[in-house]
Amino acid sequence: MATRLDELSERDFPWYVRLVFAYQKRKYGQVLSPMWAWGRQPAIMFVFLLLIGRFKRLASPGPLLRTLMSVRISQINHCDFCVDFNAHNFLAAHGAHEKIDFIDRWLEHPEVFSEEERAALAYAEAVTLNDGAGTARALTELKRFFKDDAIVAITAWIGVQNLSSKFNDALSIPMQGFCRVPPRSPSG
Repeated sequence: MATRLDELSERDFPWYVRLVFAYQKRKYGQVLSPMWAWGRQPAIMFVFLLLIGRFKRLASPGPLLRTLMSVRISQINHCDFCVDFNAHNFLAAHGAHEKIDFIDRWLEHPEVFSEEERAALAYAEAVTLNDGAGTARALTELKRFFKDDAIVAITAWIGVQNLSSKFNDALSIPMQGFCRVPPRSPSG
């Protein structure tokens, strides 16, 4: 449960939130840590879950790029739950550790990441760090690989991941041990 919030039992939540808990128990073997916090505001929780679900149906950013950006954004925002969960999702979908192992040092290892991935990671970092000049440079590079509609979706995903990771970090949402958590770089 969230360490900065008073603990609630499952029966303290409305039945429709407990349905989400039951689904997560079936899918992950446990309720995901953030849901204990999100469940306190059911309407917001459902909007957030619908938004996340919508991204899964978009062609761009695809699951590989989405999870790579998510892990890096989570590292920058110090969200251990998000790094753990997103790295797990990446490994479940793609199997290889190499990209995840180097995600905090992606600039130093261009051989590990495609040009498209590097452009997306640069943009995700610049937007997350609120670096106006860096965002403009990164956007120019991103336009080499993506049309404007895809850039809007990528930017929206970066915003959603920032919301999630900042929410979880602020409330000290604990990681759940889904995956070995990649190290953070000193600047991240």
